[in-house]
Amino acid sequence: MKKIALFGLIGFILTGCGEKKVTEEMLIGDWRCNFKEQVAKWKNGLFQDYAPPIDHETSLVTYLKVDNDLFVKSPNSFRKIKQYVNKMDGSFEYSIGDMKTVGFNKLEYISDDEFKSISEIIITQNKSEDNEKTKNIMHCTRIK
Repeated sequence: MKKIALFGLIGFILTGCGEKKVTEEMLIGDWRCNFKEQVAKWKNGLFQDYAPPIDHETSLVTYLKVDNDLFVKSPNSFRKIKQYVNKMDGSFEYSIGDMKTVGFNKLEYISDDEFKSISEIIITQNKSEDNEKTKNIMHCTRIK
């Protein structure tokens, strides 16, 4: 009987130890987000290291659900932009003519009241002096 109880307790603990993720439900509400951008220059056929991050102003954003769809809105705009959580966390690649774009988006769960979004985009083309590599980091904290 003790073994059954022990296995049950271990199973309960292990199912509760899964990695937490950013979900639509978690996002709903008001957030204070700061943005940083880093750029890597193209030189001698290679991207150089990222330059130090450039801080952009802190913004207030609201995530809301309308008819079961997730939207994001800034307080100084009436426009709502549809969001797809599954596209906020994954890689992408596409080409237009000689321009190739590859990158990824990553959502990092910090707590129920804090998350980070990291996006890296690499654009390469035949005129290599126009190649660019950019990383954007958005760190958001829930406004209570």
